[in-house]
Amino acid sequence: ELDSRLLHSGRGVLSMANSGPNTNGSQFFITFKAVPHLNNKHTVFGSVVGGMETIQKVEQEPSDSTDRPVGDIRILDTIVFINPFETDLKAYLEEQADKEEAEKKEKALKRKRESEDAEGGKDWFSNPAAAATSKTTAYKDGVGKYIAP
Repeated sequence: ELDSRLLHSGRGVLSMANSGPNTNGSQFFITFKAVPHLNNKHTVFGSVVGGMETIQKVEQEPSDSTDRPVGDIRILDTIVFINPFETDLKAYLEEQADKEEAEKKEKALKRKRESEDAEGGKDWFSNPAAAATSKTTAYKDGVGKYIAP
């Protein structure tokens, strides 16, 4: 999966190269410097946040004509400091809960408006003649004549 926000922008970027469609073959690599020509070609999935001295030792390992290390290089241990799936899932679930809450509030407001309309506010809109013939009381002359003292 390619994401334009995740770039091969410097030293210690973890990325994965695919052997091609329907091959089910891939390899991961760690960059020693920025390699912008790989952006949107290979999937970036993390970065080294500690142990850069190990990256330096790997970088100094001799390589053959195909740019592969001459000796075996093995990663014996890794630590995932932040699981992006958990943080993304948490944000997604919070967003969904907020949406559901907003929908509930909107439905409650709609029901309230409908009940107010059923109680009589609807009569004025549906039958203006009835509103015109209803009795109004004037308490005095001039401004505010319909306001009860």
